[in-house]
Amino acid sequence: MQRIKGTYYLAGRSDTRPALALLRDDGSLRIIATDYDYELATTTLQECHEGDVLPDLPIELHLPDGDYFLPDDAQHRWHPKSGFIAYIESHLLTVILAALLVPASFWFIFNTAIPATAKVTAPMIPKEILNRMGESSLKTVDYFLEESEIPDEERQSIIAEWQEAADNAGLENHYNVLFRRGATPTANAFALADGTIVIFDGLVKQLSREELIAVLFHEAGHVDLHHHPQMVIQASAGAIIYGLLLSDMEGLSEAILGTGISLGQNAFSRRMETEADDFAARMLTASGRQPIALADALKSIGGDRDATNNWREYLSTHPDTQKRTQRIENPEAIPD
Repeated sequence: MQRIKGTYYLAGRSDTRPALALLRDDGSLRIIATDYDYELATTTLQECHEGDVLPDLPIELHLPDGDYFLPDDAQHRWHPKSGFIAYIESHLLTVILAALLVPASFWFIFNTAIPATAKVTAPMIPKEILNRMGESSLKTVDYFLEESEIPDEERQSIIAEWQEAADNAGLENHYNVLFRRGATPTANAFALADGTIVIFDGLVKQLSREELIAVLFHEAGHVDLHHHPQMVIQASAGAIIYGLLLSDMEGLSEAILGTGISLGQNAFSRRMETEADDFAARMLTASGRQPIALADALKSIGGDRDATNNWREYLSTHPDTQKRTQRIENPEAIPD
């Protein structure tokens, strides 16, 4: 039996009594006034409820009739089963550590666990699904693009040289190289999930043939490293987790989802760009070409991204151009 010293407060009155609570193992409870030695209340612990748990303060026990008992011991807990929760709530340092641990855990989940899982599962996605993804994406972007103005003979020459370079590097010929023109002169290229690689006319005009082949190897890296399905898996997993956590916060959840997932996907994209750079450098070497061609291409089309600062780099989907070229120009930095 527990003997708990404290103060008894009468409902609706300012009167208090020094009291002793006698709590038996079966949950029966008697509260006795210690100044006049008479019984104040008889009940069970199950019929009572606890007050709020506040750091370094005793927990009130509210009786069915409205009276309540306040123990002298601030560490006393009426329900041992809730001891862990009460400990967390009653210790400021623990609360602070928990507040730091939660965001750290989410950072690990979104920046390590989800990407690692996506990297393992992405190659398992059937080719038919990847083909549908690529076809759908191409239809969408073609609404905003025009037919290429590069002469057919030059396009065929680029494709033939690319196929030869890919064969020399030991790559399977599952790429479909297309040429498009943007509404404004654009030096760019992108790959789709099904192996389609789209080259803009501006890129053909701006780069040398060696540099263009290097860019094609970079885009092929996105395909062969399964970056597109990884992005889909990562975005889906992130959206599901955010949605489950914030489903009852409509306006705020939309804002956080839009910003948080966007920034998270930018981080994923920067990692993938580096992986594609490494892939291109290895394939250029394997095909008998120089990786420096990729660095030269990046310098040519990088524009003002060389001046990117840390914040702008985080908000960008591509790593800083200078960092990329320095990595490519250092063969020891490229993993096998």
